Amino acid sequence: MELGFLTPFSEDALKVANEGPFTCIEIGGSAGWIDDAAQRESAKKLLAQYDVRVASFMTLGPSIRTSKAEMAGELDRIGRQMDMANEFGGAVLTGAAPMGYDPSKSLADNVALFKEVYSPVADLAEAKGVNVAFENWPGGRGPFGEGGNLTVTPEAIAAMFEAVPSQRIGLEFDPSHFIWQGIDSMKAVREFIDRIHIIHAKDTEIYDDQVAWRGTYSRGWWRYRLPGFAKFDWPAFFALFYELEWDGDIVIEHEDGSFEGDRRALGFLLSGNYLKKSILE
Repeated sequence: MELGFLTPFSEDALKVANEGPFTCIEIGGSAGWIDDAAQRESAKKLLAQYDVRVASFMTLGPSIRTSKAEMAGELDRIGRQMDMANEFGGAVLTGAAPMGYDPSKSLADNVALFKEVYSPVADLAEAKGVNVAFENWPGGRGPFGEGGNLTVTPEAIAAMFEAVPSQRIGLEFDPSHFIWQGIDSMKAVREFIDRIHIIHAKDTEIYDDQVAWRGTYSRGWWRYRLPGFAKFDWPAFFALFYELEWDGDIVIEHEDGSFEGDRRALGFLLSGNYLKKSILE
């Protein structure tokens, strides 16, 4: 297992990686690289200079409401993203997807839409040898809202993987999103281990006093934290991955308001050093 973090691409980000225990990065905001060979070549030189590789590109997959007429353009775009992923050493394509959930329909009907849109995406991924990983992000107000993400609960994920069985379609597993929903991350890991392509390392702090006073339908009773600053058992989490013989990249997603501005890089470094000890290597 190797550590990285999610960041826009820059030389400063690579310097932070070298300061900490990081060997890779997940690049957000990379869409412009698809049609800019010069930009890609410049990035490769910087990556080689700092001995950092690209673990993944955060991209936007098609909505499950994408029409048949729109799919040709979507597949062309995704195909070029996959080519870019291969150009950077077999990076994973990640993102909170697929969006477009329709709450007027049943879960089964939404999964049927997913199957129609993502079966050709899976075929393309198989042909190009690229893994696509959905982040299990439920949105700030909870899962299954209008236009929201489908990849939000084990029930939904299991139905998705049954509908599109390609091993190239999988998860960017983020325990933080399960924590505040009351979902057992360890059980979910065991259930979906063969489809976990990459890990997002992020924790969630629960304010029990606020839950007791305001209930879970209010706002403000939880917040995202960097690993090491809340209560999730990261050593046990990674021990389970070792037990299940999983080996992949772990990317810190930084949404911790206690380490913003001038302290943002410090947050990455502190959390990275904490996780390095938790990985047991």
